[in-house]
Amino acid sequence: MRRYLAELYKKPDHHKRQFAFLTSSTLTLFIFGVWALATFGTNTGTIAKVEDGKSSKSAPLVVRAGKEVSPFQSVSMSLAASFQALKNSLGELKSGFRNIDLEAEYKEMREGALDIYGQ
Repeated sequence: MRRYLAELYKKPDHHKRQFAFLTSSTLTLFIFGVWALATFGTNTGTIAKVEDGKSSKSAPLVVRAGKEVSPFQSVSMSLAASFQALKNSLGELKSGFRNIDLEAEYKEMREGALDIYGQ
């Protein structure tokens, strides 16, 4: 690795930038992978201890907590919800503009301006 870095030092700037980009991309992907596994995990159920009424032993029981969502599904659902909210907001804005009577507003503003300046 030291030899490669010493050799990289002698190369042109575009080689250095390419090496820096690949290194940072690899580290970022690794960190994202660790985060995704830690956050969402690979376990398909939750383990709970159930007390048996006849004995004092605890027996493990796997309880299915429902369908788990992958990180990419979570991001896509979040983006879809955001776009839907934006679409609804734009629809409300559009209907609000339809309800405004611009001609009457203009006449009222013009008459007010004429009253202020004495014409």
